[in-house]
Amino acid sequence: MTRSKTLLASKRKKNDEFYTLYQDIADEVPYYRDQLRGKRILCPCDWDESFDEIFVYKAEAPRKTDLFGEGAVRNIDLSRSGGKGIERELGLIRCNFAKFLVAHAEDYGLRSVSVSGYNPRTGQGIPFQSIDYSQYDLIITNPPFSLFREFIDVMMKKGKEFLVIGPQNAITYKECFEYIQTNRMWIGYHQHLTGFILEDGTVLQKNDSLPRCCCWYTNLDVSHRHDRLILTEEYSPGQFPKYYNYDAIEVGSTASIPCDYPGIMGVPITFLQKYNPEQFEIIGIDQLVEMNKGVKVPHNPNKPWIEKDGKPDRIPYRRIFIRNRHPEKP
Repeated sequence: MTRSKTLLASKRKKNDEFYTLYQDIADEVPYYRDQLRGKRILCPCDWDESFDEIFVYKAEAPRKTDLFGEGAVRNIDLSRSGGKGIERELGLIRCNFAKFLVAHAEDYGLRSVSVSGYNPRTGQGIPFQSIDYSQYDLIITNPPFSLFREFIDVMMKKGKEFLVIGPQNAITYKECFEYIQTNRMWIGYHQHLTGFILEDGTVLQKNDSLPRCCCWYTNLDVSHRHDRLILTEEYSPGQFPKYYNYDAIEVGSTASIPCDYPGIMGVPITFLQKYNPEQFEIIGIDQLVEMNKGVKVPHNPNKPWIEKDGKPDRIPYRRIFIRNRHPEKP
């Protein structure tokens, strides 16, 4: 095994093998139906030796010419079967992403659906870093959380459209946040999942902390990026205290954003669920912006502290700093 494969296998020893429920896919993907039309879609899915059936379709078994690289990417060309033949073989498909897409391929007008596999334990298959993405238009999957940064970087470098599931705190990753700040990636429609399936078949329910801390990320268009957030609050110093070590005010919730404040505001990361880039400008995120180094705080000087009675009072939760592009006149 090469050094790179050894490092990759080492990373994959982390417990991040969480398989997506069919219902979560069915709840999100239809919102992009028109944007999927005519697309060549790839679903990079993890698999081991017992998952070979995911690549076998009785309606149209892949030929050698349908295999790319080491044979871990198998393309199902829907144009040759009209989709109907494949739909009768859905029971053979183990990947829920591929199962949903093949089931709806004819209605959605998909050009093709492909799956790729990589077994981190044996090194068999093709890791997502090595796939020839020129064969595909859109990537839909649930990448390993420990490799989420790297996966998004690959999508950006290859210039691919994507719809993927990731941890909500990926918003705070330096690399991912920069993509969000520059409007190259954003949040999808459903911010929480109904569950996950573990490798042993155990289903994590909706009330488990993991699915509640995950969301969809995409660079496909979503409607809330065009919906103007209705702001009803007005600025008052008593309601919106200033940070002790950063020139901005604290706003506790997205619904509380004052309509008339022209300066920088710190808001929860959940603000991104309502973010309209034409209405707001993203300035940065705590720990990635420069705080006032001349102001002493009890600890953690890279985070904003709320000012109370002229002294630092407490550290709020993670904050995104924004500015209203069109504040109303007081």
